[in-house]
Amino acid sequence: MRTINDILKKYRQPQVMTVRFDDQSGWLTPFAEEAQAICQANGATFVVLESGGMNAVAIQDEIEIVGMYAGMFWVLCRVAAVAAERGVFPAMKGEAEPIWAPDPMRTKQAPRRLLQESDPFVWAIESAGWRDAPERQMLFYLVLKLLFRFVVFHEVGHLRNDHGRRKQSAISSPLLMDRRAPPLIDPKKAIPSQAREIIADGYAFQNTFTTLETMLSKAGEFDLIKTYKKRLFKSESDTITFVLTIINLYFRISDRSDWRNQPIDRLSHPPAPFRMKAILALLIEDKSFGIDERTSMNAIQGAVMSGDALMSVMLDVYPNPNWLKEIDTPAYDRHFKRLFYEFPRWCGRLTH
Repeated sequence: MRTINDILKKYRQPQVMTVRFDDQSGWLTPFAEEAQAICQANGATFVVLESGGMNAVAIQDEIEIVGMYAGMFWVLCRVAAVAAERGVFPAMKGEAEPIWAPDPMRTKQAPRRLLQESDPFVWAIESAGWRDAPERQMLFYLVLKLLFRFVVFHEVGHLRNDHGRRKQSAISSPLLMDRRAPPLIDPKKAIPSQAREIIADGYAFQNTFTTLETMLSKAGEFDLIKTYKKRLFKSESDTITFVLTIINLYFRISDRSDWRNQPIDRLSHPPAPFRMKAILALLIEDKSFGIDERTSMNAIQGAVMSGDALMSVMLDVYPNPNWLKEIDTPAYDRHFKRLFYEFPRWCGRLTH
């Protein structure tokens, strides 16, 4: 039987990174352990890969593997650190009022570049202004946890729906990768590929939300949970709004923006705002969340309104309130219907 390194080499993936307790990010060990527990519960193995790219991967081979590039973890840490530093979510005490100083030159740059993608996150330096404020540390931890879980659950979603094996049965590689610059491919392959991504996003959203609810239900005597419930989560609507806001932030940051001049039916991954809109639609349509439509609509409105403000304040860029509206066109609606008819081919475990 091949080892994990053999399988990674087969699919031209970076080698496994040794996760050290004294890693300079300060948080890699506990988060890697949590991801390992999530993956093991789903019959898979989690690894951190030695690369600075903002990528993650799911592989179905002799061993099922979820891999997160180190660069992805560094960017997620930096997003959470900027949130803690810039004073957003002011209900969590310890920082001055948010200061917004938008810069036209910064606004033209990709968010990932502003967040120094591929540069290792160094906790000792990047937390210097707020790590003595307990509630801002709590905010950092919560934002990072939700971002991290969403990425891990997305890759697990590919495995849970046997996307790799279904691809392989169609004489294609069982590798499923969220990469920085998805290529243009033939529409016959692009439509199934996009459908797989939407399904994995839905799985990630559901599990990110339910695991947060579970965490909050175990309040007990834990000061951390009590603080979250007192400051951020006073109602069910608050909880779903916060999760949507953080996921929206993830897609805003990961948006490459080069999809606008490309044919949508040739993209391997749907545009970031398209993926976010699909998650918003899932919240309304999927009754398994146990949330009534009015609460869902209020949560969506709150998340959409706050998402652009967060990006602007955290990165000192001008707002882009039309980000989601860019895909609110008849052409994109027709494209979603096309994906909708493709979904059944990629849902659930294979029976043989």
